[in-house]
Amino acid sequence: MAGSWTQSRTVTKQAWGVIKENPYMLLFPVVSGILAILAFLIVAGIGLAVMGVTTVEEQTTSDEVPTSVVVIGVLILVIAAYLATLITQIFMGGLVKCTDEELQGRDSGFGAGLRASFSRLGALMGWAGIQTAVGWLLSAVRGDASNNNAIVAILRLVLASLLAVAWSIITFFVLPLIILRGKGPLQAIKESVALIRKTWGMQIAGNVRIGGLIALVAVLPGILFAVVGGFIAISGTPAAGIPLAAIGVIVIIAAQVLISAMRAIFSVAMLHYVESGEGYGPFGAQDLQTAVRVK
Repeated sequence: MAGSWTQSRTVTKQAWGVIKENPYMLLFPVVSGILAILAFLIVAGIGLAVMGVTTVEEQTTSDEVPTSVVVIGVLILVIAAYLATLITQIFMGGLVKCTDEELQGRDSGFGAGLRASFSRLGALMGWAGIQTAVGWLLSAVRGDASNNNAIVAILRLVLASLLAVAWSIITFFVLPLIILRGKGPLQAIKESVALIRKTWGMQIAGNVRIGGLIALVAVLPGILFAVVGGFIAISGTPAAGIPLAAIGVIVIIAAQVLISAMRAIFSVAMLHYVESGEGYGPFGAQDLQTAVRVK
């Protein structure tokens, strides 16, 4: 555990150093998050309104919803999820490009990153489609616990979590390969798997070790604030509980933004390492080699 903590702390500090020197990089996850949420709400809201489902009361007045309405509703949600995913990939692709430029000693910027990302729009659209499909598949595996069987629900949750971790590992290099190497989404997935197998074999036991320090000092306290604040609010003291819960939520969101930026930065350094065997930017070769936990 000591080694794991040391490695997480080291790579987190290195990635933070890159962000500290280039604070504009945080704009990518922030703006993408805002636009992705807005796109999902707008498309889903307009779509459902066109269908005539404008209020909760209208949904509950009928004993049975026609199959055609259900199908159309699902399609609208899929389209909304796809657009949100595409927006996220475009902006994070811009961050990948800026990271590569900055680590090579060349100045970059928010606009330059977005232009580079839009130049790969076709590939990003395909990749967003794959990500959306996988997301819905994982949701199907996870289920909605409607069968009231706690054991089955737990098993499905565990299986979905394991599949999500495996997917995040084997696709770790996909976005850098699309943006920096001009690969298509399917080719990028194949090459990502090949790079992982070449570097670490098939002994990967966990995701990249980055953001552990942020999770410890921000995410966990944020969750604690949110839970305690929510409990205080529902216990009859909303004036004290709601602000406390809001602070917790804000801290969690800020921490997640920072971690997502760090992981994008780290993926660029890792790509160069697996291709050349050498360190990149502030990341040493040994740090990059041990960043993935193996059995």
